[in-house]
Amino acid sequence: MSANVDDYIKNVIALGDEGSDFLNKRLAPTLKNSRLVDVLNPGMGGQRVLRVPEGRLVVVHSAAGEHHDDLKSHAASLIDRLVVSAWAIHATPIALADVVDASTGARSDLECIAEGLVEKANYHGVAVLNGELAILGSDIIAKQANVSGTMISFVSKNVKLPIDSVPGTFSNNGIRYAVFDAGHKAVSINSDGVGTKVKWYEMIGEYQQALYDSVAMKVDDSAKSGAKVMVIADVVETTEEVVLPVMEAKALDIGNKLNASYILQFVNAGNRLKSYNGRALGFNVSGSAVCVIDEERLCNPLKPSIGDYVVAIRGKPNPRSNGITSKRKIINEMGSAWCQKSGASEWHQTSEGKQFLEFLAQPSTVLYPVFMDLIGKGFASSVYHISGGAYNGKFARPLAKHGLFAQLKDIFSPDWREMAMVKFANVPLEKAYAQWPMGNDGFVTTSNPVEAMQVIQKHGLEAKVVGRVESGRTGVELVGIKASDGKNVYFSGG
Repeated sequence: MSANVDDYIKNVIALGDEGSDFLNKRLAPTLKNSRLVDVLNPGMGGQRVLRVPEGRLVVVHSAAGEHHDDLKSHAASLIDRLVVSAWAIHATPIALADVVDASTGARSDLECIAEGLVEKANYHGVAVLNGELAILGSDIIAKQANVSGTMISFVSKNVKLPIDSVPGTFSNNGIRYAVFDAGHKAVSINSDGVGTKVKWYEMIGEYQQALYDSVAMKVDDSAKSGAKVMVIADVVETTEEVVLPVMEAKALDIGNKLNASYILQFVNAGNRLKSYNGRALGFNVSGSAVCVIDEERLCNPLKPSIGDYVVAIRGKPNPRSNGITSKRKIINEMGSAWCQKSGASEWHQTSEGKQFLEFLAQPSTVLYPVFMDLIGKGFASSVYHISGGAYNGKFARPLAKHGLFAQLKDIFSPDWREMAMVKFANVPLEKAYAQWPMGNDGFVTTSNPVEAMQVIQKHGLEAKVVGRVESGRTGVELVGIKASDGKNVYFSGG
């Protein structure tokens, strides 16, 4: 195991110097803090997992850093809090995933955060297994950054926990915990959040809808490796001391539908957070999905093959939860004209604004259930959700890693409101498809397109064959969708 970890750290050190890569470089050496950390395929990006000792259960809980203005102290306090909360239930803290929601993501800020996390991770002997950096802007994050995280701990099966059965959830001293038995499978964790889309939910007062976005961003990623989600743990930061029962009820409902535990940790962020207008309750949601994955899948990861069909998937029109910052800028500019015409003080109060917000505040389609159904039945060789980099980052790049290419024809069209925003801002289509889903929630590759589409449709989603997987070049070409140079929009995945 240690050889794999060492190889992975060497590869991480060779990464670029963007914010996420910088944090990854700084935190990677903490993986050596636990002998239970393993890194799979360390030369190919590295999937970090934990090996669970015999006779142990897995415990998951989350927290946010204390309200220190000093970023290093703020980040360091997160790990202290997580560790103490693990000890409180007689569990041994092993590893965590951090989430950094930043105002600007300045390198000096990230350096302070990294120092605090590394110092405390080394002190407590825990590994920082994964992380997420989101630049949310100063109109949401009032300080330089808010740091939160989710801890994975192990507890003896002989310890009496306040639950009737495993898996289960419970509370202790205001902290929510989820417990499960990994069953000799490796444990992984990945993190993400809603991002700036929360501002539209603030406008309509439907805070619980953000949970679908937070879940989709994490569990749809988990499905790409065939991992089974056991726990979704989110930190809900608010501008006031409050617990929202409607969010707790929605989390329970979503967890039941996904056959996973979904726990929320409410945190009073106070003046570290801003609402969209300074009067409404401001909030932010981010966290982690903790999963198990069996050895057969670890040894045989999902991957597309030459000749596979590409099937596009669409649910109810929605913007998913990526590229929202640029969409917010566009809709604010469009909304200024609507307000001037109608006399409304806020754009979403206008008739046009209500029409657009119906689309913009539509929660993401959670693709995990259909992805896992397809994978389980052997009808998907690989799966993709179009969020966080859209067609280039989420589809072209994974194909390119295998030296493959797909020419896509007649994919689902964007919602009329999405195209109206593209035309208003004069956004070239190559840029639009590089940051937004543009009408398509996801794609799967399959050698059984008829059966795959039947499964997708049983989940209440639309599906159609839009291409084949080929060799010869890499990435994705969108036939009939013209770039600024008059050619088809093309992403090499490089």
